[in-house]
Amino acid sequence: MNILNKTLLLFMLPVTITVADTPKAIGQLDFSSLVNDFMQEGNVLKKTINLSGKERMLTQNMTKLALQSSLNIQRDKSRKALKKVADLYGKTLNGFKNGDSDLGLKATTNKKVKEQIAIVEKAWKPFYEAVNKIVEGKDKDGKALKYIVANDEELLKFSNDLVGAYEASNTSVNYLEKARLHTVNIAGRQRMLTQKMTKEKLLILKGQKEYAPKLAKTIKLFDTSLTALIKGDKSQNITKPSNEKIVKQLKVVSKLWAELKPLYEKKKNSAKELAIIITKNPLLLKEMNSMVKMAEKETEY
Repeated sequence: MNILNKTLLLFMLPVTITVADTPKAIGQLDFSSLVNDFMQEGNVLKKTINLSGKERMLTQNMTKLALQSSLNIQRDKSRKALKKVADLYGKTLNGFKNGDSDLGLKATTNKKVKEQIAIVEKAWKPFYEAVNKIVEGKDKDGKALKYIVANDEELLKFSNDLVGAYEASNTSVNYLEKARLHTVNIAGRQRMLTQKMTKEKLLILKGQKEYAPKLAKTIKLFDTSLTALIKGDKSQNITKPSNEKIVKQLKVVSKLWAELKPLYEKKKNSAKELAIIITKNPLLLKEMNSMVKMAEKETEY
C-alpha cells in the first residue's frame, strides 16, 4: 500500500470506527499499527534519499583522494581511504537494487528507480576499475587518474538522477513531508560539494586552470544552500529549522565554513593554507553529514 493510500485511509478511519461502534471492531482496525506502518515507510524513504545523496558525495570523494595520491599528499592514507570509499559506493549501489540489511535498505520495486540504478551500474563498472588501479599503485602512466577526472561528473550526474528518482517516488501529498525529503536531499548535496570544491582546488594546483570558474560556482552553491538551510527558502521548498539540535549543528558547519571559504576562494594558496584545506575538509564533511542524519531522523525539523 503506498503512502497516498495510507494517508487517505487514516482520514477515513474515524468514520469507520463510528459506524462499527463495537469494541471488537475497533480492536480489529489496529489504528496504532497502521500509523506506525505509515511513519516507517516515510522514514525508510528519508534514509534512502540520504544514502543515495551520499553516493553523490562519494563520487567526488574518490576523485579527491585519487588526486591527493597523485600529488603525494598523504599518499598511502589516501589510497587506503579511496579503497574504503569505493567499496562503500559499490555496496550501497547494490543495496538499492537487492537490499542490504547492514545499510537498512530494501530492494527497490519502483520501475524508474530500477532503470536509473542500471544506468549508474553501467558507468560505475569502468570507474571502479580505474579506482582500483590507483589503489594498487598500478597507474604509472596516469591513465586511470585521467579517466576518473574525465568521468566523475557523469557518475555524479547519474547518482544525482537516482536521488531525484527516489524523491519522485514519494506519493505523499503532505507538504511538510515533501519539504523534509527535499531538505534531506539539499543537505546531502552539501556533503558532495565539500568534496567537489576540494577536488577542483587540487586540479587547479595540478595546472588545470579551466577548473577555476567551476570552483567558484561550487563555492557559491554551497554558500547559498547553507544559508537556505539555516534561514529557510520557500522558493526551494526548504523550511527554516526550529529543532535546537539541527540549529546548533548548522552553526557548527557555518563556523567551519567561515574559516575555509576564504581559502577556497583564494587563487593561490600557501603550503600551510593547503594543509588546512586538506586537514579540515574531512571535518566539514563530517559535521555536514551529522546535520543530514538529524534532518533524516529527528521527528521535528
